[in-house]
Amino acid sequence: MDAVHRLLEGLNRRTNLPPLRIQRAVLNLADYMEELPLESVGAWANLMVHFDIFFKKLITVLPENCDVSPLFRIMLVLLKCPAVKNLTALLDSFSKIISFTIQKARFKIRQLMELCSLAYRTFTKDRERLSLSRCVVVELNNALKFKISIPDANLIELVQFVCIDAGGRISETFFDENEMKQLQASWCSTGVLECMRSYMNDCIEFIGDLHTLAKVKSNMRGGSQNLNEDTLGSQLKAGVAQIIALEFTRTSHRDNRTVNRYLPWLYHPPSTMQQGPKEFVDSIAHVRLLSWLLLGSLTHSAMCPTFSYSNTNSITSLPISLDASSHIAEHVQVILACFAEQSSTSILHMSSLTHAFILCQLWTMYCEQFAMMSYPHSEQHNTAILAIMDFWGRVTPGVLQLLSHSKVLAERVNMHFLSLMEALLECHSSALPKLLPMWSPILFSYHSKLPGSTQVRLQTILNNPPPSLTKGEVNNFNCNIRISWLKGLQFKMGQIEVQWSNASQYLAV
Repeated sequence: MDAVHRLLEGLNRRTNLPPLRIQRAVLNLADYMEELPLESVGAWANLMVHFDIFFKKLITVLPENCDVSPLFRIMLVLLKCPAVKNLTALLDSFSKIISFTIQKARFKIRQLMELCSLAYRTFTKDRERLSLSRCVVVELNNALKFKISIPDANLIELVQFVCIDAGGRISETFFDENEMKQLQASWCSTGVLECMRSYMNDCIEFIGDLHTLAKVKSNMRGGSQNLNEDTLGSQLKAGVAQIIALEFTRTSHRDNRTVNRYLPWLYHPPSTMQQGPKEFVDSIAHVRLLSWLLLGSLTHSAMCPTFSYSNTNSITSLPISLDASSHIAEHVQVILACFAEQSSTSILHMSSLTHAFILCQLWTMYCEQFAMMSYPHSEQHNTAILAIMDFWGRVTPGVLQLLSHSKVLAERVNMHFLSLMEALLECHSSALPKLLPMWSPILFSYHSKLPGSTQVRLQTILNNPPPSLTKGEVNNFNCNIRISWLKGLQFKMGQIEVQWSNASQYLAV
């Protein structure tokens, strides 16, 4: 202890701290402190004032893009020491170090999570125990609202942090698979999700904003081999959507008040008498938001495949109740009913049909995921499958009505349907064979015989047998296949939004 005391006194007396030498001193101090005994309360208490002065001076001299792992190691040792009453004086300095780290430095997600977890467990007052977690969330929220610009790797790390605290996980390509599994296995709450709840409206605005991905792309700072400008924005949206989906799930088992609070339009779609230009634009926005939310939910199920009808102890992601199926179908119907007329009024409306079919695809697989949680042929399982059939029973007439406008439009719809069927086939959807008879009139609306390439694609779908209904295999989706499908869909959704955003800005000029 005396050695640490003398070192800090000497450093604190100096008027300037050379960055390279001080980083070496911090590294040596971290190695030394990790070997100190944690028994003497008085000796540790005497160090707190010196550390507070040292940390405040240190922030002013650390260079950008430095590795703060040794500094975090010192902070972890201090949080484990027995002088808990004296630790509160360091929380402000800790928060400033974390803010600096997130905005300008490099860190290890495991260390940041452990810091927040230790503070959460060490202190008793909410203001103190949540101080570090609140600091992390404030920095993340400011970055999501584009008030500050932080390194791309740090931004995706923070989203991953909140996802893990909520019980989820995002892209396995950016993070070490074994490290993520260890983090989840040994995880103790940090209170980060608790702090994030105050910013849920901002999260929904982030995934719903048409221009989010364009802003992320323009603010991208680079420097990471695993991130690029074409995927970072969609990865962030999918991660934030997963956080929202898990938060909705935690309250949806009681009632729909949380969903109604944040998505007040979900159960109140426009009536047939209200389907004008404004309703068309609003429905596009709602369909896009729902698509990201469902993508986040399905990504959680694929990335954390610990649940099944035989495992009731794991975290699931079911943010939207199946009783919303008919209302979601009505939102899609608004786009189908108005597309022929409204799509020609603006280039921005031309992709609305694509968004509608993406939502249909995601909702179908979401219902299948719901069925996966129940025993095959049980009431819950059958209810989920019936929700799929009822959904398409409502949407299909709108599609048929759209086909009547022109042969060109019919060809376009056929391509959407073939892509939809191929995606359901890829994911081993048990509902696909049941839906094919309903969809046949669409494919053959203008053809007694389909064109060659279309016929080949359809025949490939028809030649694949439905998944086995025995031994529970109907619900045992291949996670790797689902992850691949979701990644492709995530990229597609991101690219459409970037193009749409760029087009709107060009037209505004």
